[in-house]
Amino acid sequence: MKRTIVAIITDVLGDRVIIGDNELSHAIEGHFEFFPKDMLLELLERILKDPTIVYEEKTKNLYHLFYRLENKKFIVVVVKRSESGSFLSTIYPTGKDIRNKHKKFKKVKL
Repeated sequence: MKRTIVAIITDVLGDRVIIGDNELSHAIEGHFEFFPKDMLLELLERILKDPTIVYEEKTKNLYHLFYRLENKKFIVVVVKRSESGSFLSTIYPTGKDIRNKHKKFKKVKL
């Protein structure tokens, strides 16, 4: 399957995150239905470049979870890291708190 790249954003950790059209469309349809793509891309860039906190999850893959507090509520951007690059997995709001299962992951020093 061919990946359509919408944008590439360098995150606070110095990695270039590839934003695919499928992942961006999924985020809009599932979590940000009132956002046009350009506004969601601006939000993604803001979170990736200036997060409140970043967690690292190591399973069979490596994921970084970029949390940012906006208007007293958190939004998380999940980025999958692999040998072929860093890719947006998803973005979604979590409410007033960081997800409990994410709090157990290792905090990344910024």
